[in-house]
Amino acid sequence: MRMRALLLGYPLVELITAYAVAQWIGWGWTILLLIVGFPVGFAIMRNAGQAAMVDLQRAADTGGQPDQGRHAVTMLGGVLVAVPGFWTDLIGLLLIVPPIQRLVRSRAQRWLDARMTTLRMPGVYNPQGFAGGDIVPGTVIHVEDMRDDEPDPPRGLDQS
Repeated sequence: MRMRALLLGYPLVELITAYAVAQWIGWGWTILLLIVGFPVGFAIMRNAGQAAMVDLQRAADTGGQPDQGRHAVTMLGGVLVAVPGFWTDLIGLLLIVPPIQRLVRSRAQRWLDARMTTLRMPGVYNPQGFAGGDIVPGTVIHVEDMRDDEPDPPRGLDQS
């Protein structure tokens, strides 16, 4: 029921807000503001993606852990800015403000921790070592390539 109210209520709220803004500043400016959200949102997403790649490279070079949560929240903010509507733009712009990002990340982390389970599978690597299973460390010395062999000739059908 709550999801249905959200799906029906959100567009209605956005339409009422767009109408109110259009009455205040005019329809042309309102449409222009809604259209400007697309490139701004995509620029925010592009910058978040580039920053995430730089963080990944830096973490790989130094052996540290990248802070991907910050980039994920920024990416979500860019998506919300790109979606047409004044309320989504406001929420998206708030998500790129650092203090709000930290608050959202901490709450999202607690929410995910409460709902995620850890699966222990044989042979799957974890940071403390291998999580069990029959694993034999070694090196492959020779791999036979079957593509160089001639295929067997076709067999004939028995006419008995």
